[in-house]
Amino acid sequence: MKANIGMQHPVFAPISSYTPGAAITYGAGKVVAEAIAASVSWNRESGSFRGDDRELDSTNGVLGYTIDFESSGVTDDIRQSMLGEVKNSSEYEITDASAPDIGFGYIRVMRETNKTTGVVEEVYEGWWFRKLKFSLNSEETRTKGESTEWRTPTLNGVGAGVVTDNSKTIRYAIHETFSSLSDAYTWLDGKANISGGTTVTT
Repeated sequence: MKANIGMQHPVFAPISSYTPGAAITYGAGKVVAEAIAASVSWNRESGSFRGDDRELDSTNGVLGYTIDFESSGVTDDIRQSMLGEVKNSSEYEITDASAPDIGFGYIRVMRETNKTTGVVEEVYEGWWFRKLKFSLNSEETRTKGESTEWRTPTLNGVGAGVVTDNSKTIRYAIHETFSSLSDAYTWLDGKANISGGTTVTT
């Protein structure tokens, strides 16, 4: 098990199309802002099969997940893209429309002990969540006090399962560990279609 010591490069990409049984197509992705924190909660089924006054079997499969994501801030453009706000000339309007489906990911900076050398090394986990919607459920604004207090927004995401091939397996997220930070960036930018292409499927 690795210990988490940092977080970098939060990115997202709009879902252009998704048909169950086929790969998701993403449009051009963007970097959200500098990362501060992300908390993922997996929603699991809880079923116990009992007989003879004891547990014979149980289930704990994933049913969905939520993400609370905090960044250094979100621009008007990012709010529009991630939350579905409507742009009218130079104004942005919040309506009753649902937020768009997007893919979202980031890099976890980790430390682990190399089992061969015994040396503690830094490694990098790239995470990509295939399909979710974000909302901004609360914002706090206060007058300036004697010392500056830094308040940043927390976006609340709700994830959905997808079926991307004929195996009928419900999929939620992908992760891969890299020894190089640049390799992790390359992998994640490929998932989020930040490499300059018009679409990417995964």
